[in-house]
Amino acid sequence: MTRQTVSHAHGADDPGRPAVAAAVPDAVPAAVRRWKLWLLTVCGIYPTIVLLGLATNPVLEDLYLPVRLAVLVPAAAAAMVWQINPRLQRHFGAWLTR
Repeated sequence: MTRQTVSHAHGADDPGRPAVAAAVPDAVPAAVRRWKLWLLTVCGIYPTIVLLGLATNPVLEDLYLPVRLAVLVPAAAAAMVWQINPRLQRHFGAWLTR
């Protein structure tokens, strides 16, 4: 099977899909320790929620707590998924799998 056939079979030519990197056959990624991932997530989410809360407090202070949280939680989750967690996992990746 040629490289072109493999990349086409995985949809690498589709701009909506990420390109498939060449991998070593039978390579298995190291297992991530769940407690370390939990700790890393807590260390990322706490300052995110505190900073978002402080930044939005002047605007949202008159709203009830459930309404404020309905604004803060999606913003914090988006920041964690697309910005903070990928950077933390890239930086602490070796530690996560030890």
